[in-house]
Amino acid sequence: MAKVKAPFLSLGASGKIAGTLVASTWKGLKTMREYVIPSNPKTAGQVTQRGYFSDAVAAFRNYLTNALGRTAWNRSALATGNAQSGFNVAMKNLIKIISTDPDGSFCNSAVAAAGNTIDFSLVNVDDGAEGDEAGNFELWAGTAPASLLLNASDLTIADGDISSGDLGDTDDVYYAKLRKDDADRSGIFKITLTA
Repeated sequence: MAKVKAPFLSLGASGKIAGTLVASTWKGLKTMREYVIPSNPKTAGQVTQRGYFSDAVAAFRNYLTNALGRTAWNRSALATGNAQSGFNVAMKNLIKIISTDPDGSFCNSAVAAAGNTIDFSLVNVDDGAEGDEAGNFELWAGTAPASLLLNASDLTIADGDISSGDLGDTDDVYYAKLRKDDADRSGIFKITLTA
């Protein structure tokens, strides 16, 4: 049964209405839709995709737990301008990579390091071990989250970390993220450079 506040739908309702409609609130918006019992054919493709999704959720919950990393994913979500959370953006990128490389590496945290550089710490999404994925990563950096430009490419993981190289002047605030294989490997970190 639907729960109604004030006259019907004037302030909001939630739940099933007469077995034909569903009222709810999604990201602050009041919505109404037809009540549908979804089909579940369990095709091979669906089962595979659900496995990728489960692996991505497990990686986010178990290995990408650093508070700075979570804040960076939230900043990425805000930079898209869409009504989505950092979790949504992280899942999109995790699923994209897990579907092709279950042992992919993602950034869990980033800190300012000596010489106006940023050190990114990476973990493998399948087991949380120190990031060791082969291949070249790209650094996208800029002075605002919505205006990141390719700053460096051909960066590789060494001992679980990637160093950005000299980015600018001490005390400059930079926003930066890592990408590889057309997928974000980190959210957008806010870093104040140090000498």
